[in-house]
Amino acid sequence: MKQTLLALTQDILSRMSSDEVNSIGDTTESLQVATIIKQKYFDIVNRVPLPEHEQLIQLEPSLDVDSPILMYVPEGVAAIKWLKYFDSNVLDGVGNLQYTHDLNVDIQNNSGNGDNAAPGYLYVTILPQEQFISMVNSFNPQEDDVETFSFTDNNNGFNSTYNLYYKNDRQPQYCTIISNYYVIFDSYDNTQDSTLQSSKTMAWGRIIPHWVMEDSFVPNLAEEQFQLLMNEATALAFYELKQQPHQLAMQEAKRGWSNVQKNKSVTNRPTYFNELPNFGRRSGVYYGTRGFGNGYSQGWNQWQ
Repeated sequence: MKQTLLALTQDILSRMSSDEVNSIGDTTESLQVATIIKQKYFDIVNRVPLPEHEQLIQLEPSLDVDSPILMYVPEGVAAIKWLKYFDSNVLDGVGNLQYTHDLNVDIQNNSGNGDNAAPGYLYVTILPQEQFISMVNSFNPQEDDVETFSFTDNNNGFNSTYNLYYKNDRQPQYCTIISNYYVIFDSYDNTQDSTLQSSKTMAWGRIIPHWVMEDSFVPNLAEEQFQLLMNEATALAFYELKQQPHQLAMQEAKRGWSNVQKNKSVTNRPTYFNELPNFGRRSGVYYGTRGFGNGYSQGWNQWQ
């Protein structure tokens, strides 16, 4: 069962035979226990990426016509698993084999006018930095659809500027992420927008959960993980505040970690049977994202 920070603090103080409190700030000890709960919470979420902290996000735009293919990872996003960009050009014919119904498109049914529906959201393959830079450097700047922009990376305090090529007449197909902040695409369609738009991005990412030191705050965990948080915080509180170990809490915490590792996600993972080695020849159909070619791709369920 989910509990507030105050309830967790009160339970641990009760186990320690300490004074009762009505708020986490009532005593120095209660505030210390609340701080220990915070510490163990972030220990849990940093040790095991949990599905509770994954959601759909949108990238932030540069809104700079001199860098139309540059976007940014929003603050608080720890990782991006996949990325799509909405193709609003009904005439380019890109992605007919990758059409997805992520967005309803209103189609005016006028017989004989030949109107086409936009393909919708299309995958953008996230490439390693070296592979992406090698690809865009192969663009011919003498061609009309190839432009260049000056990319400056000063995220880590080392100012460095590079000239990179991109194409201006097509839906983005590839991108790379630099310094866990800059997202550089290989192209954009200048007939649709002057720069890549945040509203057209759709990404699945893992966020960094927030913490509020308030009585009513409820940690962002699944219900079955609250017992793990309680036992981890209890063991540390006894060790730091009572200078003695709590053997039962330590044992229960170990069991809790075993369950988290086993059941941390009910989706996007194979069954235990499918996790066994397959020494036979593959006979399935490949459902990987564009750009990886034959064989195994990143992520689960690439062979169905």
